[in-house]
Amino acid sequence: MKMADVLPKMSKLYLSRVVESFLKDVRLKTEEEMREVILKNIEEFQNSERVKRNLNFLEADRDVALVNEMILMSLMEREGYVLSEEDIFTWVESLEKQILDESNDADFIKISIPEDAYRIYTSVLKAAWKKDDSLNAHEINMLNVLRQELGLNNRDHYLLESILGRFPQKGNKLHTVRQIEKSLKDLQSRGLILRFKENEAYYIIPGEIASIIRYELGSELRNETYMSLLNDLNVNQLKNILQPIGLNISGTKSTLIERIIKHNILPTKALNFLNNSELKDVLRSLDGARISGTKEERIRNIVDYYENLTSVNDSDPTDPRSRLYDFYEELASRNYKPLRVNKIIDKDLDIEKYFEEATQYIFEKKLGLELVDMDGSKHADGKLYLNQKDTILWDNKSVEKPYNFPDSHFDQFLGYIRSDKTRVTLFLIITSDYTNEAISKAQKLKAFSEEDTDVAIIHAADLKYVAETWTEYSNMKDPKFNLQVFNLTGELNRSTLTSRMEWAIQ
Repeated sequence: MKMADVLPKMSKLYLSRVVESFLKDVRLKTEEEMREVILKNIEEFQNSERVKRNLNFLEADRDVALVNEMILMSLMEREGYVLSEEDIFTWVESLEKQILDESNDADFIKISIPEDAYRIYTSVLKAAWKKDDSLNAHEINMLNVLRQELGLNNRDHYLLESILGRFPQKGNKLHTVRQIEKSLKDLQSRGLILRFKENEAYYIIPGEIASIIRYELGSELRNETYMSLLNDLNVNQLKNILQPIGLNISGTKSTLIERIIKHNILPTKALNFLNNSELKDVLRSLDGARISGTKEERIRNIVDYYENLTSVNDSDPTDPRSRLYDFYEELASRNYKPLRVNKIIDKDLDIEKYFEEATQYIFEKKLGLELVDMDGSKHADGKLYLNQKDTILWDNKSVEKPYNFPDSHFDQFLGYIRSDKTRVTLFLIITSDYTNEAISKAQKLKAFSEEDTDVAIIHAADLKYVAETWTEYSNMKDPKFNLQVFNLTGELNRSTLTSRMEWAIQ
């Protein structure tokens, strides 16, 4: 979920934590003001340097820092990076117990951590813990550098701390609910997770920053997705991953994959055992993946590709258009990778057609409106009756860059409006993103229409937001959608749509 999807479900307290995490000295009174300022400054929120800076827990209390990582690692393992508040506590406890169990398995430790690295790192770790019951920022930084030199990761560090009786806390004591709650608040104040509420409270890493956190924490792929990647490799390649680490290479393909997962061999480390030729072959088999680049870049391209794999179920199995609706924003923005990976499109030319079909699904099935058939081929993408005399036309424009409303489209739309047999009260343009120039052109088109036709531009994501939420604004058992929600000239942003639904939907 992106910020725009989560913000409407957040209350004032949790919105204020987001604002304060990246905008200083901003005083806002209402929830709507907070939502607007967050979305207007979304580029700063998702700035990679800001995220990396706030992932630096060196100066934080040791327990807060550790639980922060446990929470983020738990969220990383869930599709959509979301967990209910209740599940957060369960997952953190389970993860800490798992690390403790692994640290008590001598064979597991022997295979997972090379003997020399084990000896050197354990000696330094003992010395660091010897003086008192905490590690200062300097000691933590030194251990971080040493891990990099020895090829160890954070998980290895926790395993060795467990053996010394220092993980999760002194005496291998698990963290409490109160300590987890403290970390949840800290992560919100850093702008790394959001809290929202539907039927219950949830925590989520927003989609805008998930990839950065994933790589910074070494949580490169969810196990489910990692297994998909490994299944696409051949048996010899899987053996080439296991053998250098000293792991058993006998058994079936599924056994080899389970062994790689069990021993926490990170995807980038596993793929590094493949040569450049093999990496190219893997990338060639991935439709739309970028093949060129350094070995490190090829490995990251593969990992990113599989991270974009989803297991989205059709939201409405009774209508094949619902799958297009599930990928509505990707169609609008021509985001080819997930569209190809999820078999939404076979060729690029499919995008416009499927974007139109998904929009028809929204108006017909989600908003419960009757579509009007149009004669010929030179007409807008869709038509609706507002009343007996007036109609609404809409047109879809999928774009990779913000839509700037070119003159050719101005003439095209003006032709649609003037040639329609009924009075067109509204012409709606649906696109992924748009420029300020496009908003000005919409106002100009209204003036040139000679029918006082309103011309509105709307983000595809915001139209989908209306489709998902409009019934919440009615107290009626069988609510009816009111097209007056869209009937204005200019920009139909989420704030405006929310305001109009509040008075238009009964």
